[in-house]
Amino acid sequence: MTTQSNPNTAADAPVRTSELIYPLDAKPPFGITLLAALQHILAMILGVMTPPVIVATALGAPTSAVAYLVSMSLFFAGLSIIVHATRPFGLIGSGMLNVQATSFAFPATLITLGLAFMQQKGLSWQESLNTLFGVCFVGSIWLVLGSYTVKFLRKVITHTVAGITVFMIGASLIKVGAIEMAGGFASKANGTYGNLDNLFLGGVVILAVVGINRLKNPLFRMCSLVIGMGVGFLVAVAMGKVNWAILSQPRELFILPVPFKFGFFGFDLQAFILLSFIFLVLIIEAIGDITATASISEQPTSGPVFRSRLKGGILCGGVFSALAAIFGCFPQITFAQNNGVIQLSGVASRKVGVFCGALFVLFSIFPVVVVIFELLPRPVLGGALVVLFGTIATSGIRIMSEHGVTRRESIVIAASVGVGMISMLTPEMFNKMPHFFKIFFEAPVVSGGVTAMIVHQILPDAPACIFSEEVFNEECTPLQEFFIPEGDDNGESPPAAKMAATSMAKDKQTS
Repeated sequence: MTTQSNPNTAADAPVRTSELIYPLDAKPPFGITLLAALQHILAMILGVMTPPVIVATALGAPTSAVAYLVSMSLFFAGLSIIVHATRPFGLIGSGMLNVQATSFAFPATLITLGLAFMQQKGLSWQESLNTLFGVCFVGSIWLVLGSYTVKFLRKVITHTVAGITVFMIGASLIKVGAIEMAGGFASKANGTYGNLDNLFLGGVVILAVVGINRLKNPLFRMCSLVIGMGVGFLVAVAMGKVNWAILSQPRELFILPVPFKFGFFGFDLQAFILLSFIFLVLIIEAIGDITATASISEQPTSGPVFRSRLKGGILCGGVFSALAAIFGCFPQITFAQNNGVIQLSGVASRKVGVFCGALFVLFSIFPVVVVIFELLPRPVLGGALVVLFGTIATSGIRIMSEHGVTRRESIVIAASVGVGMISMLTPEMFNKMPHFFKIFFEAPVVSGGVTAMIVHQILPDAPACIFSEEVFNEECTPLQEFFIPEGDDNGESPPAAKMAATSMAKDKQTS
């Protein structure tokens, strides 16, 4: 940031200048717009294509069905990004360069529910998918209603509850990434699951991602997952692990959206109740993403304009989640990946959003990207997913720590993460429970998140912290205080610790 001073004034006042090269309403040249759009696509394409792949594969859907689901994920991501950027009628969309796609909050729970439908109700994979789409269609009403009740929801789904839920999303999906890294679900049947060459390929991808993140170029770091998969793919080619026969398989030259592709909606009330909590968490996720985009785009983060953007952004998620379910796509919400691209490139122009969305639509209709994705050996994809899902879990930890972890918050975290981990590690212990509660506890995202919400409302607020250098009230001491360095080599307290202790002592004397 630069400042300027006016020599004609008695007191020089700093004037803030923009850090953006192309702000929100700018019209960059075609070349720059295309380059910026490609950067956004590289940062998020793995996140767009992965959810339908892991859900459909887990349910045993054939390759043609997986290809269609991936294309629909790309198609509706593209349409929603364009709507966010253009904000038609001034109602739907944030009016900023927000990207939107299928949320990672759903796959683990959708897999649990889908397998339960197939095992306990005898549904086929098509009928199971139709039921999930029907539940998601009805569940999208929570996003629409949530766009009008944001203030109330933030009191119920706090930062701690949202952080725990995001952590459980990442932690529960790591298992899916590990299965893919070991060879995928199909390898369990043909006996190649866990072969050393599979683990080697996954390890190469993980090491490549870590190595790329050591580079100084931030754009390379942002695309580290895609580059890491590229490195893994080249190694797989050298090892003869790529099935080139995929290229000669008959396939459609165009993939167009077809309403009720696999049949008309089914519905399950218990599944709807379980997924309702995740829809509510998506609202809090969207608030954070849209706020970050507004800040980086140098737009207001409070006041009527911001509230209008927030409402429109969440509403866009609800409308497109309902529309996407009709054509075979899972629920959508804003992504956070593009905020880093805006910050690094200095391009926040809405025009980039239109280009980005248009490219996604083209990729979905002409499924070249889908074919490339199919060529990836499962261990290569699995290695990238392990890192990706680990990153999601880390984001949950960061959200939990944003406002400090007091004794009260630590109890909320301990209880809810404990329940969620039990669901993840030993789901068989709930086999004798009634059907609804069995599914509830087999879905760690739901069981952990709902536990967090309940415990957070039950526990009373912690008393105000009052302590000095001599007095340490452990009943209200934030957890981070236990990790303050004890001192330097001379036994002196660190400057930050001294300042904090002095300030707190003064506050105590004043009160």
